[in-house]
Amino acid sequence: MSKRSILGLGIAALVALVLPLVVKDQYVQHVAIVTFIYIGITVAWNLMAIGGTLSLGHAAFFGVGAYTTAILFIKFGVNPWVGILLSMVTSALTALLLVVPLLRLRGPFFTLSSLAFVEVLRLLAIWAVPVTNGSSGLTTPSDQGFAYISFENREPYYYIVLAFVIIVVAFSVWLYGSKVGYHLRALKTDEQALRALGVRTNGLKISIMVISAAITGAFGAFSAIYYFVIEPETQFSMMLYSVQPALNGIIGGMGTVVGPIIGAVLMTPLGEWLHTAFSGAQGVNFMIYGLVLIVIVRLLPGGLVDGWNQLFSRKQTSKISSDAAETSAAKGGEE
Repeated sequence: MSKRSILGLGIAALVALVLPLVVKDQYVQHVAIVTFIYIGITVAWNLMAIGGTLSLGHAAFFGVGAYTTAILFIKFGVNPWVGILLSMVTSALTALLLVVPLLRLRGPFFTLSSLAFVEVLRLLAIWAVPVTNGSSGLTTPSDQGFAYISFENREPYYYIVLAFVIIVVAFSVWLYGSKVGYHLRALKTDEQALRALGVRTNGLKISIMVISAAITGAFGAFSAIYYFVIEPETQFSMMLYSVQPALNGIIGGMGTVVGPIIGAVLMTPLGEWLHTAFSGAQGVNFMIYGLVLIVIVRLLPGGLVDGWNQLFSRKQTSKISSDAAETSAAKGGEE
């Protein structure tokens, strides 16, 4: 990863840290919190995409994380902070349950199977009424304070989820440049060659999916506390927590470190604004959102990061050519 990208991430983190000190509007802070949640789950989704695995099953991990924290808090009085850690464990175990039987599937077959897994868990949450309260959902207690992650205004939520995001992004940067990151990129290019070098590719796939699921479960757990109400249609929503993170990653630049962040920062506020601006015109917000997606994917099939890199490379090439021409002209004049 380039120093320019790391510097950009550092500047973005500093801006995010001071934003609530400048912008006090609660709705703006809410949009920022939702954006951070999507950054977290998009980065988690992208960990698998680095290795060439396209998953549409992350809503399963998000929902399991949310329900784990909510059920433990409501029925057993387990502190939400502990619940978040346990949500990471249950989401990781859910990933193991998914990945082991699907390990030999490739490409669209794995993607479609992961999507079906989300629907199975959604129906299970509706059916298990004694535990999940079915379609009626659960409501977390209103005990306030840092210990319960419950506050009167949104600023504390903002800084808590921002801390989560900084940790996850830092981990993603480290992983991308580590030995495991090189193996993942090689896995995407040529799995057979990687196996020939002695790398256990199945173990690599399982490990990265478990890590990705655990991170997604943590953000699902946070959302359960933040929104108070947890129900199957939202927590296991394929559009919100499976398709949307994938779209963010593809638009920003799948398999890169910065791309998923850019995609989430661009598309999440846009979706929120369209939902508010066209609340009286049913479906118009989705139509405009879809048109924006089509334009971006059509003009920049490799994502925004790839488009920027191509533009930067052209400028560098043009500058080198211009310098070479000036040098040649200067030498010709001297002769």
